[in-house]
Amino acid sequence: MEPIFVISSILLWIVVLFNLLLTIALIHRGSPKRTQSNVNTMKIGSLAPDFEAETLNGKTVTLTDYARKSVAFVFISPACPPCIESIPTLNTLGPHARRAGVELVLVNTTSKADAAAFVEEYDVKLPVLVAPQGTNRFVDDYKVNGTPFFCFIKNSRVESAGFLDNKWAILSQQWRNVDAVIQQGV
Repeated sequence: MEPIFVISSILLWIVVLFNLLLTIALIHRGSPKRTQSNVNTMKIGSLAPDFEAETLNGKTVTLTDYARKSVAFVFISPACPPCIESIPTLNTLGPHARRAGVELVLVNTTSKADAAAFVEEYDVKLPVLVAPQGTNRFVDDYKVNGTPFFCFIKNSRVESAGFLDNKWAILSQQWRNVDAVIQQGV
């Protein structure tokens, strides 16, 4: 009779673990996704906070370097799968944005060494700034709630900010449209 109790105990634990996994899946499925509508971002129209970051070549860059320009900062992390997946699209978007008068700049939230390895491994074609989270205020001041996250600045004012969701898709399509018009006129 003892083997029956052992087997029934094992089966009971399997059922309990299965139930626990189902519960976790339901909780995860029911939790709200982080989108533009439910995260705290910088106020549209507000002055962009000044920042200090470093290029991979060691040059210090501040907001003043982008004065009277349009710039879209895309905050990324090498440990972020959606960031990695977005690199080919961002590389393709860069020239369209540039011709539309917008500089597209990646802001790596980890160390300079990690950023350099990321650029090499994923063949990043865009300018990259390094602003390690925890030691640089750039990420906190720009209210980056996760990665990939963007902040579009025009004439030192925040025009748009959030995750790379619908708002980003509309913005990047506008750049492509402007570029297409420019290309037709050439």
